[in-house]
Amino acid sequence: MSSAKQTASWDLLTRQYLLPKLDHDESECEDVIAVDLETGRFAVADGATEAFDARSWAERLAQRWVQAGSTLTAEEFRKWVAAEGRELRDSWEGLNLAWYSEEKARTGSFAAFVGLEIDLRSKGPSWKAIALGDACLVHCRSGALLKSFPLSRSESFNAAPVLVASDSSLHESAMQSLVVESGSCECGDVLLLLSDAVASWYLQRLEQNDLDPDTFLRMAENEELNRFFDDQRSTGKMRNDDLAVVRIEIKRRV
Repeated sequence: MSSAKQTASWDLLTRQYLLPKLDHDESECEDVIAVDLETGRFAVADGATEAFDARSWAERLAQRWVQAGSTLTAEEFRKWVAAEGRELRDSWEGLNLAWYSEEKARTGSFAAFVGLEIDLRSKGPSWKAIALGDACLVHCRSGALLKSFPLSRSESFNAAPVLVASDSSLHESAMQSLVVESGSCECGDVLLLLSDAVASWYLQRLEQNDLDPDTFLRMAENEELNRFFDDQRSTGKMRNDDLAVVRIEIKRRV
């Protein structure tokens, strides 16, 4: 899915790509993408498979964050997540759950999250982003990696990242891992929001000088990408997980 936003001086050329695990349906995908071109806000959330109602939590985080007014400071984010978590838990009231689901529900839901806001109002575009977990923002320029966060190396990914919890009693420790970053953009810059499996793969390919960051996802059709990533996962070159990518290219208007 592709789209574009235009201002008097700048264009944002965007593309979204979402793919479930091998041999899974789209309805089973726990990665979520949310985009609001009018506000320049983008988000990717990745629900933790073992958690209760993880897809709903990921959807809530991504979709409601792009609609929120700010939530780009640690304190704003903490308060916003607590309110969203309370609403999620309220939605479980009255559900008839098996005992093992009840146990999971008591622990709550978890998801990795990265949110990005791009400001095109000034002479030079800028961005600000917030992340918790192992979903990443990557900023590239002229074929080089400028920034990747909250993780910057492929070996930094592990099976137990700190995630956004729906239970506010867990926030005090989890929010210590929250990362807020900002940067400026030039014409031709590419920003990527990536869920964990594709982020780890992407950084590893860059480390091996086996990927052009500027052209990643620019031209290939979805069917071609599906075949490519299915091969990468079936051959063990990428972990078999859901994939979510938002690609944003910043261009000066002619």
